[in-house]
Amino acid sequence: MGASRDVFGGSLFRNFLIALGLGVVVYLAFSIFAGFDNLGGALREFDLRLLPLILGLVLLSYAGRFVRWIYYLEVLRVRVPLATNAAIFCAGLSMAISPGKLGEVLKSIFVRQVTGAPIARTAPAVVAERATDGTGMVLWGVIGALVFGGFGLGILVLFVLATVVVIVVLRSKRLSVLAERVLLRLPLLNRLAPHLSDFQASSNTLLGPRALAVGTAISFLSWGLECVAVYLCSVGLGVDRPFLMVVFIFAVSSLAGALFFTPGGIGVAEAGLAGGFLTLAGLARGPALALTFVVRLVTLWFAAAIGVVGLVVVRYIIGSGENGGPSGRPEAEAERQLAGGGE
Repeated sequence: MGASRDVFGGSLFRNFLIALGLGVVVYLAFSIFAGFDNLGGALREFDLRLLPLILGLVLLSYAGRFVRWIYYLEVLRVRVPLATNAAIFCAGLSMAISPGKLGEVLKSIFVRQVTGAPIARTAPAVVAERATDGTGMVLWGVIGALVFGGFGLGILVLFVLATVVVIVVLRSKRLSVLAERVLLRLPLLNRLAPHLSDFQASSNTLLGPRALAVGTAISFLSWGLECVAVYLCSVGLGVDRPFLMVVFIFAVSSLAGALFFTPGGIGVAEAGLAGGFLTLAGLARGPALALTFVVRLVTLWFAAAIGVVGLVVVRYIIGSGENGGPSGRPEAEAERQLAGGGE
């Protein structure tokens, strides 16, 4: 009970409530736009027999990403017991509602508590996850774009360019040294400077050609499972549209949500899905908004729910220092670590 109070009494719970409140506002606005009767009627048509299969595919998708997380830690030579690592990975899913999912650096905090590995050393694994999520999804987006003769490739190219810039910056030793010099001159940020070397070294390794290719391959397969789940959502609502069309709309909307950096892509991703289902797929407002709701429920909010359970489990496992790591609230530990309070 004490561990769960630590988790739900701090900033994590407040951030979750903020994202949830934003989602409620967005979904209420969309419901008004679609018409409550139209939306409710479309949702009642959903074939609930498909739900276990849909959620099972999404879970398999997360399992694939867990394999990628294990691979990254192996590359960094950080060893975490499998069961504990699984709990840590699931806890990270609670940060699916953070901007760009970068809040999943929480996993690095827990890894530090278990192994003592500095946050700056393992945090690049989260960055590499986000980068290969993008490249894997871009590949699916490009395949889907073939349906429209190249329509929508602009946002895919934009995402690739942004990813390339981030990779080049993070792998650059020269820029790392420059950033360290700048931070040393800033009173509030100078304590971060000693950690930049570890961060850059790990980034250079995980964003190198081989690790990037392996991560992208795993991401492509994992996102493929989720794309099938999204397509089955459309089948469950009786929407008869081609698989690649649904995949394209889902891919572009997800990437747009990541680019605009709203919490969990909320608002942007929903607008992209609804707009795509209305215009490209030619659906009526009720089915289009119903499909948007169902897709986001099984891809975003299902992940967040698993993450909340994961937080409770991982804090039960390591929150009291049972594995030899320091105890205390994870966000407080992050602040202490990044402030230079110890490795």
